[in-house]
Amino acid sequence: MNQQLPVETDEVKLDFKAHPLLFGLDDRPPLVKALLAAFQHFLAIFVSIITAPLIISVGMGLSPKETSYIISSSLFISGVATLIQVVRIGPFGSRLLCIQGTSFSFIGPLIFASHSLQGMMSSDGILGTIFGSAAVGGLCIMVLSLYLEKLKKIITPTVTGVAVILLGISLVLKTLENLISEYHHVVAANQSTVPLFIMSLGVIMIIIILARRANPWLRLSSISIGLVMGYVYALFTGQLDFSVMDQLPTLFVPELMRYPIGFDLGIFLSLLPIYLVTAAESVGDLTATSALSNLPISGNAYWQRIRRGVMTDGFNSFLASVFGTYPNTTFSQNNGVIQLTGVASRYVGIYVAIFLILFGLLPVAGGVFQIMPRPLLYGATGLMFAMISLSGFRIIRVNRDARRSWTIAIMATIIALGTSFISGQIGGLNPQVRLLLGFPVAVGTFVAIVLELVYPATDMQLAQNEAG
Repeated sequence: MNQQLPVETDEVKLDFKAHPLLFGLDDRPPLVKALLAAFQHFLAIFVSIITAPLIISVGMGLSPKETSYIISSSLFISGVATLIQVVRIGPFGSRLLCIQGTSFSFIGPLIFASHSLQGMMSSDGILGTIFGSAAVGGLCIMVLSLYLEKLKKIITPTVTGVAVILLGISLVLKTLENLISEYHHVVAANQSTVPLFIMSLGVIMIIIILARRANPWLRLSSISIGLVMGYVYALFTGQLDFSVMDQLPTLFVPELMRYPIGFDLGIFLSLLPIYLVTAAESVGDLTATSALSNLPISGNAYWQRIRRGVMTDGFNSFLASVFGTYPNTTFSQNNGVIQLTGVASRYVGIYVAIFLILFGLLPVAGGVFQIMPRPLLYGATGLMFAMISLSGFRIIRVNRDARRSWTIAIMATIIALGTSFISGQIGGLNPQVRLLLGFPVAVGTFVAIVLELVYPATDMQLAQNEAG
């Protein structure tokens, strides 16, 4: 879900123990080899880092100018955040080859929050309130990172699975709504709907075909290749509007507090479950990176590394907010690149960070994606969101006490979706309460946490807890 693509790390069936590392965590590869490895990591996450803020900005209805700033800021801050994560500055940084980027997990709640504030304040005010609320969420994760072992008892795999399932369902429904809106727009303009279906369905088919290939590079690159092929089709059929490129500045200049920072309790509470779930996922990502780097994944040194990594996630999300872009977290697909290349050197991460910063300084890099036809974007992301939901089902399915987990998941999902529907029909609700109840992920996560605490555990679960 940290970006998450149909090709997840665990789908790259390479055994790092059977393929010894060419360069370990503290090794310094020769410049050419380091740059080549860094470029592989950069390609694995570049599309994701740009796509997430683009979807959020489009969903919020932002102008091309604001969208361009946010995309460039996302790339720039991702580079700075990656640098902090791999180098370690003070208490921040896991010193692992761990790449940071804008998280897909926040797409739904951020768009939902934006719509809830429309008509109440200006566009800059809405963004400032959202970024301010997100900044507080980042600070909360920094504090909670000190208590990760205890947090694991609350944010269990079942709770995470529920949140991921509901997140995927919400995003898929929103994507279908957007595609239907595009269809009606094309029909109203008396234009052919054939390109719409070719782009939206074609990119899905290409990604699925490539994701099923034996070649791991094709699996890791399936999203990028699908979008490029769709982009080429749009170019040759005249579906691209290059006028947006003329509005972009030559150089991106990051601005501290670009938007008037505000705070909304309802938005904060709707974002908090996402922060908790992404923190739990970051623990998994950092653990995988540790294992791939031939480091221990238990003991004090391990937990200290994980705490630093998650604390850095929170700090980087805070940093992103004050520089006018969306929350930041670890990316899982880079673990696949480590498996494929055998390069776990954290010094490679420094070059990745430099690539991200340099591309962030060039708005034209994000502009290429801004002119992407919406059916192409919605087709690719719709598939990604469906895979997010399926990954939630997998999280619950592998639980040792699957029957209890499924019972909790079903109850939480039904209550969350039902509450989301009913909240829109009740008049006189406080706007913050309506916002919170209207977003199913927040409600579902809270209900799942409560059920985990009160629902009787089976003997199997009790034995598992004692063993842990």
